[in-house]
Amino acid sequence: SSHFGSSPRQASATLILASLLIATMAMRRSLIAPAVAICAALGLLHAALAPAFAGSSAQPAIRGSHMPRAATIYEVMVTNPSVGARTRLNINEKTTVDEIITKARKEMDFEMSFLDGDWYLYEIEDETKPLSGEMGQYNLRPWGPEGMELHLLYQPKV
Repeated sequence: SSHFGSSPRQASATLILASLLIATMAMRRSLIAPAVAICAALGLLHAALAPAFAGSSAQPAIRGSHMPRAATIYEVMVTNPSVGARTRLNINEKTTVDEIITKARKEMDFEMSFLDGDWYLYEIEDETKPLSGEMGQYNLRPWGPEGMELHLLYQPKV
């Protein structure tokens, strides 16, 4: 009696199957190392060619004559001297006085509907002439000791 089955024919079939199984496993094992090496090489190549940060993409060129020049941003201090409320606003040459009044009122919580209208903006150095139009016509300067401070006054007409 054989260890591989009851007949010699079954024993030889079992030996053939066992040999094929061992050969297949050996081939698989020999293919695993090169497959892992190829995957690692592709991963390194992808990492080297990919952007440095997740979600980043190629940015358009900023320089060139076809790009408009960005407006200079100025920080101004807006004060309501009657209550001492103050806020800082970032503006540019195209910012209008009405936009400053609207933003400053919001920042200072002066948005009550009964206070609409009758707001005026002055340069701190001269409260005799209210400002109007775009801010580019006034002496805009970077914020600092000599920066621009504006007074926002409520002056209802009686």
